[in-house]
Amino acid sequence: MAYWFLAAGILLLIGGSEAVSRGGVGLARVFGLSPVLIGIIVIAGAASAPELCVALSAATAGAPDIALGDIVGGNILMLLLALGLGALIHPLASPPKVVLRDGGAMLLASLAVAFFALGGAISRRDGVILFLGFVAYTVVTFLTDERRSADHSIALSRALARSQHEPPPVAGAVFLLLLGLICLVSGALFTVDGSVALARALHLNQAFVALTLIAFGTSLPKLSATLAAAALGRTEVAVGQLLGASVFNLLGALGIAAIVAPLKVSPLMDSADIYVMAGASVLLLPILAMRWKLSRPRGILLASCYVCYLVFLVWRQGLLTPALLGIG
Repeated sequence: MAYWFLAAGILLLIGGSEAVSRGGVGLARVFGLSPVLIGIIVIAGAASAPELCVALSAATAGAPDIALGDIVGGNILMLLLALGLGALIHPLASPPKVVLRDGGAMLLASLAVAFFALGGAISRRDGVILFLGFVAYTVVTFLTDERRSADHSIALSRALARSQHEPPPVAGAVFLLLLGLICLVSGALFTVDGSVALARALHLNQAFVALTLIAFGTSLPKLSATLAAAALGRTEVAVGQLLGASVFNLLGALGIAAIVAPLKVSPLMDSADIYVMAGASVLLLPILAMRWKLSRPRGILLASCYVCYLVFLVWRQGLLTPALLGIG
């Protein structure tokens, strides 16, 4: 039963995110919101909605390891696996503006979360600081993208891609938006309850389930979009989308969750995972700055780092037994 709850929750989160994006874009176009703002607020917000909803649901349910694990694990997956596999398929362009603005914000956000974790909890004050950072990042993104063309603005290119078809009627857009919100809330509840039950049934740490299964499920749309873009050779905005999603997760989702319910940082999470995320951020920026392109060899390096991290998680959970390894 726990498996079905978790699977249903993740599917509802993915579907809800898509419905919110479609409905939100439709309403924003009806009310004349600029394409750049649609890309920054509506589309990017909808993409990070699964992480936000899971973090809020887990925080209020007293499961901080799930709230933190989904965001931390999702960011590690996006920065290492998604970028690594994308570059392996096709080298990814990493323009200086994207690396310096979005990558710099991602690095600062990761280091801030690692610093706050030293106190043993992400407090409401920490959440306010993170959320104010999110507001500042959003404002800077809008000001620097407002007059740019779609070739130089990730937010604008995403908005235009979403606006290729006629917008739905207002009633249809409202219906999609409400349906998406219902799916997100229900999906978050299913995901958290299923994760807790699965961890209990299999004698696993909640952090392990969140860092692996939940993080993969909530990051799956962004991972699949990156791989599809790489396969088609349309990689101009792939790096910026993943960096921006990482910033939204850390500053927006984690900040709001901590404001609603302060998150205790368990020794398990504080011992490695948060610092792996920060280390991935530190590693990534100079790699992206090399000729402003993420090449295949460097993509292999990033993906290999993620595989090593997964092996570490399995070992820490005690699943790498001698029998499994064929020893003895």
